Amino acid sequence: MTDNRSDKKNNKNTKSAAETAYAYLASRMRTSSEVAKHLADKGFESGEIQETINDLIGMRYIDDYQYALRYYEYNREKRRGSLRAARELAGKGIDQETIRNAREDFLFEGGIDEFEDALAVARRELENKSYDDEAKASAAIGRRLENRGFARDIIFRVLDRIRPEID
Repeated sequence: MTDNRSDKKNNKNTKSAAETAYAYLASRMRTSSEVAKHLADKGFESGEIQETINDLIGMRYIDDYQYALRYYEYNREKRRGSLRAARELAGKGIDQETIRNAREDFLFEGGIDEFEDALAVARRELENKSYDDEAKASAAIGRRLENRGFARDIIFRVLDRIRPEID
């Protein structure tokens, strides 16, 4: 029985690990973990994968910190909180320190107040739906904000602020 990974590399993939990685990176930014997984799936050896990743990082073709910053921007455009982005970045293989640093820099340098972002989402929810009572409205808005990745302390502050606005 032959190794399936070797067959993939020998029969289908005559490109080097670097060429394969360049092609994978051509369409959009990727994390180092995503590139490593892609190369492993293509049948490359772990040593060759790590060497390729290190070279790509050195040439700045891969930068997990910049990826995280762009991801926080994308999530904000989608009216999502930074906690959701952080969870998704962790799922993409970015380490917690990089995620935390990028989040802090994104919020600080952008002068972003997540409370104001969450308040805008809550007010939009109130405009688009009518609720039978305050308790149902608060619960629905709280769930909506939590699903969008806002921190609980922000959610409670938003609910306190919009309580008088609930009909």
